[in-house]
Amino acid sequence: MSVSGSILPNLSVLARVVLFVAGGWLSVNAAWLALTANLTVGTAATAVVGLALVAWGIWLPRIRLGWQLAAVAVVMAVLSLSTFLAVHGSRDDADDTEDAVIVLGAAVHGSELSPTLQGRLDTALSYWQRNSRALIVVSGGQGIQEDLPEGVAMAAYLVSQGVPADHVVVEDQATSTEENFRFSRRLLDQRLPSGYRVVFVTDEFHVYRAERIAAAAGVNATHIAHRTPWYFWATNFLREDLAVVALWISAGSVS
Repeated sequence: MSVSGSILPNLSVLARVVLFVAGGWLSVNAAWLALTANLTVGTAATAVVGLALVAWGIWLPRIRLGWQLAAVAVVMAVLSLSTFLAVHGSRDDADDTEDAVIVLGAAVHGSELSPTLQGRLDTALSYWQRNSRALIVVSGGQGIQEDLPEGVAMAAYLVSQGVPADHVVVEDQATSTEENFRFSRRLLDQRLPSGYRVVFVTDEFHVYRAERIAAAAGVNATHIAHRTPWYFWATNFLREDLAVVALWISAGSVS
């Protein structure tokens, strides 16, 4: 038997093991998040990708090489974009002299803050302790599976942590990142002199897109990021990859 003849079967077995392990982990992760957190596009995408990887492993010997190479290219593109978003978003650029903080909303489970939302608020608290003159805008409306608007829940948490109520501005209507910035700017324009500067708080995966949306809304903003817990990586990065691609397509169609 030639060297290539002995290596190829081993590589095929290794590939199938990798596909089964990765696909199984993603499927279990999606099921766990669906049961313990709000159902999102990211959770659904994680489940679809996980099941697709398992199916790929099952049918691997029967799939044509061209289709397999195309699938590998897609996986590499997703991993590359996710890595870029993580690295870019982890480079905080706030200088602690901003006039206001905008905390972008995330899920509330009933009336309880999700770990992601509490992480963002704790990040904003750390910033506010360094720059206590800044106003804090908490931005987020009420979604499905939520008993109250995200902005209201966020404000209650900050006040419970010692932030004076008159330093917290509640924006409780936004249903998207675009509305987060547009509605928050409207509130800040009423309270601060022209030329004010803002720092926004979100997770690292979201920073790249949020920067562009803030600029389009006319918000002069720096950013600080909450680091996403590892068990949310798949669902959050997959969802954000789709959103960034949609943003690029939208920008290309306008230009």
